Amino acid sequence: MCWHSNVILPLSFSARPTKAVSFNSGLRTLHIRILQRMRPPENAAFEMRHISPKKGFKPTSSGEIRTLIGLHLAMGVMKMPRVSMYWEAGMDIGIFRNTMCRDRFFQLRSHLHLVNNLERPAENNDVFYKVCPLYDAMRRRCLELPLEENLCVDEQMVPFRGSLSVKQYVKGKPHPWGVKIYFLCGKSGMAYDFLLHQGATMEVSEQFKTQLGLGAGVVYHLSQRITEADHKLHFDNYFMTYNLLELLAEKEIHAAGTARVCRFANPPLQSDKVMAKMPRGSCDEAVSCDGKVALVKWFDSRSVVMASNFVGVGTMDEVLRWDEKQGRFLNVSRPEVVKLYNEAMVGVDLLNQLVSLYRTEIRSRKWTLRMITHAFDLAVVNSWLEYRLDAKRANLQTKDTLDLLHFKMNVAQCLVSDARPLPEVQYDMVDHMPNYDEKTEATRCKRPYCTGKTHVFCDKCNIHLCFVPHRNCFKAAHRK
Repeated sequence: MCWHSNVILPLSFSARPTKAVSFNSGLRTLHIRILQRMRPPENAAFEMRHISPKKGFKPTSSGEIRTLIGLHLAMGVMKMPRVSMYWEAGMDIGIFRNTMCRDRFFQLRSHLHLVNNLERPAENNDVFYKVCPLYDAMRRRCLELPLEENLCVDEQMVPFRGSLSVKQYVKGKPHPWGVKIYFLCGKSGMAYDFLLHQGATMEVSEQFKTQLGLGAGVVYHLSQRITEADHKLHFDNYFMTYNLLELLAEKEIHAAGTARVCRFANPPLQSDKVMAKMPRGSCDEAVSCDGKVALVKWFDSRSVVMASNFVGVGTMDEVLRWDEKQGRFLNVSRPEVVKLYNEAMVGVDLLNQLVSLYRTEIRSRKWTLRMITHAFDLAVVNSWLEYRLDAKRANLQTKDTLDLLHFKMNVAQCLVSDARPLPEVQYDMVDHMPNYDEKTEATRCKRPYCTGKTHVFCDKCNIHLCFVPHRNCFKAAHRK
């Protein structure tokens, strides 16, 4: 590998616009869209571990599991110091008290499974086997989304301090302990692909690991999602290598990011001591002999090294910087590669911020529960970003669209509505017909303060209500 000093990279860049994808006219029903994106594969059922008959466990159903998920999402919006407080009479939180009793909630949550552990193949060494159906379903939805022009790769931490072989510690993160996930995101924060970090068993090809190293291999693995040319891909110095830039250039993917000089065979760039004596905004550039890779060293408050396979210093612009010695703002020159990197390298950070706003906070040593709740938090955020895109295409004003808070609460209410109908449905006085179930045991009446049990349920509301001569809860429940 050889370098030339002070040479402008002879490569112009003009990206073609991202291919337009037509969306259905109008906004689809909110709860139908989110359920389609979040539901696990049809062949992956929620299974319960064996519980002693003394505990009186009642078999669950898919509707009850949806209610359980909806209540967890609601907990991310309405935060309480203790989970049991959601059911306290003094709080009077209807979405919890009128939907599922506290003991049933804890019982279901403690034994929630996505797969049958006894049926795990002997050759399967996937650390996250227990939550694979959920994350695979979510990833399939991400792969269907049209890509933006500006993309970035970075890591996300799922907060967890319990026992797990692949648990990571990343210094400087808001939650340094947890499970690491690598994301391919757009500038908007939309997730287009991801990869769970699980050490030696990670899905990255051994060829990529050997040729590029683990960090660069992750980027190249995620870059396979980019099937069209002229996309910009950005990542930081943890992933950056010379060989990675060359391979991405062969795929016509324009890549840039911060770099560690020690990985680039000592290019002829000015030292930090020399650049510290230069005016603020000074830069130096070196280009590989084949003209495929450029390194730019820029001095702002400190020096930073950038690497790229499509742009170097390029067209300089100016940014405002505060100077402590002079006590005023200064105009500082900035290379084009730094500008493009700063504009695009916000996607994963934005996604992390949105997930953390209304994260489902739980205290549990079970990593499976932590990963399941994180998957649904992530699915809600990605769906909200897609909802905003649909709203923009439908020319809806900002005041007429839901923010993330109300979007997540509406999703929770729609999931819970399988057990408790929405008021506009319950009291519309249309097509509420009684029906008789075929269960062996009667179900408790869902009318508040009624302790009776019945086999009669409403076809439309899908709730059980007493329907006997001296206790007509069916009639009373459908009238305000």
